[in-house]
Amino acid sequence: MTLSFRSIFVLAALLSFIAAHATFAADAKVGELVQAAKSGAEASRIRAIDQLGALNEKAADAVPSLTQLLSDTSANVRAHAANALGMIGSAAKPAAMALTNLVKDSDETVRRQAVKALAAIRPGPEVMIPLVTRLLEDSDPAVKVRILHAISEAGAAALPALKKALTDEKAAYWACLILREMGPDAKEAVPDLITALKDQRPEVRREAALALGAMRDAAASATGDIAALLNDEHVAGAATLALGEIGQIPAGAEAKIRANAKSDIKLLSTVSLWTLARVHPEDTALGRDAAEKLAGRLGDSDPFVRVVAARALAALQLGPETMLPIMEKALAGADETTAHHALDAVAALGPAAVPRLVDALKHQKLRAQVAYTLGQIGPPAAPAAGELAKLLSSNDTKLVTEAALALAKIGPAAAAAVPALTAALKQTDCPNPHAVLYALGKMGPAAAAAKPELFTLLSNKDQSVAVVAAWALTRVDPQSSDTAAKAVPVLIAGLTDSRIESRQMAAETLGGLKSAAKPAIAALEKAANDENRSVRDAASEALRAIR
Repeated sequence: MTLSFRSIFVLAALLSFIAAHATFAADAKVGELVQAAKSGAEASRIRAIDQLGALNEKAADAVPSLTQLLSDTSANVRAHAANALGMIGSAAKPAAMALTNLVKDSDETVRRQAVKALAAIRPGPEVMIPLVTRLLEDSDPAVKVRILHAISEAGAAALPALKKALTDEKAAYWACLILREMGPDAKEAVPDLITALKDQRPEVRREAALALGAMRDAAASATGDIAALLNDEHVAGAATLALGEIGQIPAGAEAKIRANAKSDIKLLSTVSLWTLARVHPEDTALGRDAAEKLAGRLGDSDPFVRVVAARALAALQLGPETMLPIMEKALAGADETTAHHALDAVAALGPAAVPRLVDALKHQKLRAQVAYTLGQIGPPAAPAAGELAKLLSSNDTKLVTEAALALAKIGPAAAAAVPALTAALKQTDCPNPHAVLYALGKMGPAAAAAKPELFTLLSNKDQSVAVVAAWALTRVDPQSSDTAAKAVPVLIAGLTDSRIESRQMAAETLGGLKSAAKPAIAALEKAANDENRSVRDAASEALRAIR
């Protein structure tokens, strides 16, 4: 159908009228939502805040009010207010300073939403860099780590400001740290980091090299510039590590790294050994020599050298026939921390390492670490289930915990351990019933033989134990109406437990029961206003699943 000129004119006028009234309606709605966001129950305030964000730029008039909510006593309100400002976009630029201060908030979700909002608002590097630099310089170390991590999570959106920050005297060091954490996602900054390698300050050169190394082969174009720092006494170790991570050594630089591998400076020597073996995986003799020397340093008097050597071993890609004899010898005299790192190297060998690890359980001091390592291997470590089950009779809390968690990670393949897990629960002084119950739950229907004991524990005087038992039952026998009938009252009671973890698990388990958990709706509605965000989110999700 063809419209006449008059019809088009009338249609245009009608659309203009609708648009004008829609704008008026939006303005009216913004005012109502702002008032609703300021007072009342937290759940209704958050709904109003989210609705403001959904209006995008039409909610520009709400920016001052949302900015005030960034200092609300509720972390949940602060997080949603930050998110709404980000959805409003560039019109929320006046909130940039308040959002930047929120980057050091104690709540992880608030920090993440603040950075996400800043990335969406794009206040420009002239605003971001000075503010972030001030925060990083003034805050304590724990806050610094949180800020760096939050900014790195913004990903590509943060790159323009970070690249600009590399040219700022005060911000360059921090920008390198953030880019290093971002890794390959920050490859766009490679040319800027190459320039930073020539900075007058050794700490900036060092962090620029490490950031390039973290980008792996995306930073291959920088290897020549990195190699130029091998003669820099302040940066040689970082430059060597970076070349190893990238996996390339430029022509003419290998002789220097081989010389450094024999250096009296143990840290430089350790890193050089790893880099040579990493770049030449086909040279088995070189790899074996490096592994033996690194293993020898697991007993060094310098704890930092021990940890670096252990991590270097874990990163070497050598076969089990090479690594297992070396690691077995090295573990005999390793301290607890170093043994943990060294066992990670063994875990990387996969199922082939299981028999040796089972033998390692004979070493009493290493049992907990070995159990953890078997858990890292997962289902292929099933042949170790019997030996892990024997550890459950210990009165050592750490040992029982690691053995139970390892069995949990092995899962149904570790069903042979069910009798030992059930026996552990019957002990009046079981060191960690929560971990034992968790293992049974992760085995699912394969742990059906434990059902009688799980039903008994539903009435345990420790409510947190009862909640985990209810969760385990829903995993072991998910289809049984008897399970739901007996578990739901326990889980409802768990929603008011003093422990956050119990309340969250109770809510999540009820959600998994879906319609069978309808009697819990009223209790979950109360839990949706819990003081803890994780519990609130779990309760809200459970309500959606049940309804």
